[in-house]
Amino acid sequence: MCYDIAMMKLLKKADIVLIVLLFGFSLVPLAKFGQPEAACFAEVRQDGQVIERIQLTGHVGLTELNVPYKSDMQEHHNHIRVKNETIAIDEADCPDKICVQTGAISKPGEIVACLPHKLIIEIKSE
Repeated sequence: MCYDIAMMKLLKKADIVLIVLLFGFSLVPLAKFGQPEAACFAEVRQDGQVIERIQLTGHVGLTELNVPYKSDMQEHHNHIRVKNETIAIDEADCPDKICVQTGAISKPGEIVACLPHKLIIEIKSE
């Protein structure tokens, strides 16, 4: 009988501790999402050299950039479109057009690459 009463008190204390812990863990996402996002920018590199750095956070409207590339006495190009807070290669004369098919990117860590023209667009955060 004494054992049952002690067990009941222990379960009640354990329940309270569990509830407090679960409530505390439920507040963790607020600390992460309550912070303002870092500003994002797109870094456009060709042949390893940074040729353009475009601020994406707060970008409104349309900005276009044409990037030429010369190889084997031929001139090629990639047309880059920055619309609002996204960036994409919307036209290229490379044979596979994977860079065009990738579509628009906007989050840090995302990359669009046109390997035949040695062009890489990477989203980074400050």
